[in-house]
Amino acid sequence: MKTEERSMWTAQGHSAPEPTMEPITEEKLEQLTRRWKEAEQIAEAQKQKQREEDDAEVRRLMAELNEMKKLLPQEEIDMEEALRESEAYYKAIPMYDWGAREKSNQYDLSQKYGSRITNEIRRCQSDAQRIPKSTIAEMHRIHEGRPPLQKKKAKPVIRPAKTLGRPITSQVKGDEIGERTSLGPKQYRNDYFCPIKAGIFNVARQNRHLQNPTTLLLYLLQHKSWEGKKDKHDTYDTWYMKKRLIVTSVGVEKICADLGVHEKTVRNWTNALHRSGVIRKLKDGQENVYILGEVIDNKELFYYSGEISWKTNSGSIH
Repeated sequence: MKTEERSMWTAQGHSAPEPTMEPITEEKLEQLTRRWKEAEQIAEAQKQKQREEDDAEVRRLMAELNEMKKLLPQEEIDMEEALRESEAYYKAIPMYDWGAREKSNQYDLSQKYGSRITNEIRRCQSDAQRIPKSTIAEMHRIHEGRPPLQKKKAKPVIRPAKTLGRPITSQVKGDEIGERTSLGPKQYRNDYFCPIKAGIFNVARQNRHLQNPTTLLLYLLQHKSWEGKKDKHDTYDTWYMKKRLIVTSVGVEKICADLGVHEKTVRNWTNALHRSGVIRKLKDGQENVYILGEVIDNKELFYYSGEISWKTNSGSIH
């Protein structure tokens, strides 16, 4: 039908027939969904089969390649021969030994001065630059048997301190924030203990702040008599069990070695502790015995804790 006839047909009031669409029922929708799923499963199965065939082909080719590698003649590498060839190659490269002021080669320079200096000289030669004076000076030091210079770290820039203005007076009063003007000492009970590890004596040998009479007192407490201790002064059976005294018997030389101080220093410390009543220093034969406390009613009472005190004799202190 021509265009003019089609326009005349429309002008006379006749309309074109509309296409008829059948309604989609649930049964037809289920059929379409089932067909779509079946087509998707078939496509996935085909892809999986193709992947398996490709993998099998790759494995077959790899197996053929391995078999062909086995048929190739294997050349053994002689490491010693390779090292000799490398050494000969680097020995053939001429270089100048600035430390010995004579001709040399790259291999000898690397063995003598190290790879860092050798590579620096090679870089200067390839770039047509002067060899740094610091590198030549370091080569002279190594040639003369002296250690190379250490690189100094750059010092941090010290900025001048800013001048502070006049401080502003605080407007807060101490009594408003509960500030205490003075605090009284706390009375500690003797049923609390503060354990100190024996490693403090190792540190005291190197730390002068721990070399004092207090460390000596801790040392004497560490070496006090215990049950079954056997020594020439019989500190447990005689002094502890019979005389009911807590004693320590350690030679002055031993104390000096353990605390890292002079013998005169140890004597000054023991005399100071004796005069203050913290310990009691007595002679037992040719050596000293240090009394730390007493046993009263099966309880150990120490002089340093203030549980018990003793009256200092007017006799001489050794």
